[in-house]
Amino acid sequence: MSYIINIIPFIIIGIILYFSLKKQKRKDDKYFGKEVPLTKKEIKILNKYKAEYVEIQFDSRLPTFEKDGFELVDITKTATEIIYDNPIPSKQEKKLVEKNCYVKLQFLDKDYDVERMWVEIAEKDEDVFKGILKNDSLSDNELVSEKEFWFHSNHIFEIENE
Repeated sequence: MSYIINIIPFIIIGIILYFSLKKQKRKDDKYFGKEVPLTKKEIKILNKYKAEYVEIQFDSRLPTFEKDGFELVDITKTATEIIYDNPIPSKQEKKLVEKNCYVKLQFLDKDYDVERMWVEIAEKDEDVFKGILKNDSLSDNELVSEKEFWFHSNHIFEIENE
């Protein structure tokens, strides 16, 4: 009987070690680009974003490469295809964004490099916002602090909570 009591801690440590190593291997495989099957939780997250995704309708105010030299990443659409480390804002959270709030957007330059930058909301027109860039780009001379442009709520990657 004492033999069983002595071995139980080793069994528990072994089980914890096994699952920790399995989790780390999955994380490493994802990092190195290996195909990793989605977990039930990840499938549920993707399906949630797919259910609430609404395509951006054409709006001439939105930035394009031809007109502005940059575009914005449709975060809501990419969230239907990939799992972000942190959850992106929901439709309800985006509806609460008002003038003077800060949001983070992903800017795509002509070389298809992505840079995340903060934008202050200056104006709101339904799901389209006029924003003021609050920092300079590290790589794009077109994107300078205080630049004004329009964007859609689908472009919002993060909302600054005060």
